[in-house]
Amino acid sequence: MFKNDENNNLLTAPSQRTLSDYVADQLRNAILVGQLAPNQRLVEEDLATSMQTSRGPVRDALRMLENEGLVVRQSHRGAFVAELSTEDVFEIYSLREALESLAIKAVIKNATPGQIDELEKLVRAMDQMAQHSYNQFEATDLDMEFHHTLCKISGHKRVLTAWEALGAQIRLVVLKHRLRNPRDLKERSVSWHEAIVDAICKHDVDLALEELHKHMIGSTEWLLEPTEKTS
Repeated sequence: MFKNDENNNLLTAPSQRTLSDYVADQLRNAILVGQLAPNQRLVEEDLATSMQTSRGPVRDALRMLENEGLVVRQSHRGAFVAELSTEDVFEIYSLREALESLAIKAVIKNATPGQIDELEKLVRAMDQMAQHSYNQFEATDLDMEFHHTLCKISGHKRVLTAWEALGAQIRLVVLKHRLRNPRDLKERSVSWHEAIVDAICKHDVDLALEELHKHMIGSTEWLLEPTEKTS
């Protein structure tokens, strides 16, 4: 019989992170930073060998990433890194704006001053980052943290769940935007986020939603540009 007391507990909780989660994290990061390119084939056996694991965790990880929209399966061909089309990006951003609009309404109605201060601190962190040298991955992480926090402090659990489910695709698009517009954080992004927070502090729902829309439109306008910005 197992002894289970405070001094001699033989029963331990399982690890919170499984091997499949770990493999999914590694593959997700490789996709988000461009190490795995769009349309690149993902061969389970090759990935398993590279990561020194069996094919089972790799198969599970690919299924997770497929659910996130980062991997697609083609009949009789296998799994590939997803390539987001212009239509995909507009769908991602239209859904994102809908979710964050609900979040803003809930934040203005329910959030405490301390919770709103979390958003203000993130805007200040963006401003400080913009004054110094930074890489676009750090800027993207901070941008994502702002919008994730907006959904968290809304208290709307389903908005948060839906936003997090879309999170990997959002980050991929935000990163593409930043790589194409390397001066964006300093020139526009800080002011975009600052305007949203100012409107929230004023409890002005219409203004906050208008500022969010400006941000979303500005973040997707690069899709209509014929060539990449290099300066």
